[in-house]
Amino acid sequence: MTQNPNAEVEQLILDWSSELLEEQVNGTDNFLDMGGHSVLALDLIARIKERFGVDVDLQLLFEHTFSEVAADVAHSAKTLASKG
Repeated sequence: MTQNPNAEVEQLILDWSSELLEEQVNGTDNFLDMGGHSVLALDLIARIKERFGVDVDLQLLFEHTFSEVAADVAHSAKTLASKG
């Protein structure tokens, strides 16, 4: 069985988001729809940057689901690693 390569990234983003938003979120949820705002978003973006070395655009976080954000982060991190 092949594990989803984005699974670790997605799980961390979900965990961090649940902590920041103070409620459980899942991959189909959206940061903004779950009550997120710019200050919390900047905290999440900083965590992603520190862990994965990837800059996340605020608009991406506000307009897409957590799964879509995680896929973008995983792809960007893989691209950075291959250039590394």
